[in-house]
Parts: sequence; structure tokens; C-alpha cells
Amino acid sequence: MRELSAINSGERVAASALRELRELADSSGDPGQFRELIDLFLAEMESGLASMRKALAEGNAAELAQLAHSLKGASASMGAGSLASLCRTLEETAKNIRLQGAEGQLDQIESEVRIVREALEKETAS
Repeated sequence: MRELSAINSGERVAASALRELRELADSSGDPGQFRELIDLFLAEMESGLASMRKALAEGNAAELAQLAHSLKGASASMGAGSLASLCRTLEETAKNIRLQGAEGQLDQIESEVRIVREALEKETAS
């Protein structure tokens, strides 16, 4: 199976991870479960982004680190390696209580989220 890419800039969502999720959903006997998992992840991404923006605006490094960690894990489990990597970088920045540069990192995460969203929506449409 091919690797999905919304833009020709490398892997965005690993097809192998999506295949495993689809197989898991199929084995559950609920054909809509795959779409539900994708929709849940997409909602978590949007909510996480909003919360990270709020934490950054408030200068709450601990909250920002926790939120980045959470999105990192969810992204990794969905096969969105680039997004997980960006979240790891932001998490490390926030853990060091150095928020300088965090805004730019969050901007990168938001850009990557748009790419991952597009790739996942294409996958669920097929």
C-alpha cells in the first residue's frame, strides 16, 4: 500500500498505520468504526490546537508541554510521524520553560495539521 501525502513533501500519514486501524475496525464488526476513529482524531487535533494556543497566550509552559505531549502520542498512533515530531519539539521547548520560538513551532504544527487532515479525509472518502 502506498504512503499518503497531501503535498509532495514526504510522508504525512503512514499507510501501514491506517491499514492496521482499518483492519482493527473491520474485525470489530462495525464498518463505521474506522471513520469514527479518524473523526475522533481530527476533533482531538482541533481541540488540542486551540488549547495549545490558549496555553501559549497565557504563558503556561507546563500546560503547553502536556498538550503537545498528548497530540504527539495521538499523532504517532495514527501514523502522522511529521506531526508527532513537531509536537515533540514543542513539548521539549515548553518543558524547558523556554517559550521563545514556541509560537513559530505552533504555527508549523497548525500547517501540518491541515496537511494531515486533508490526507485523512481523502482516505476516509475512498
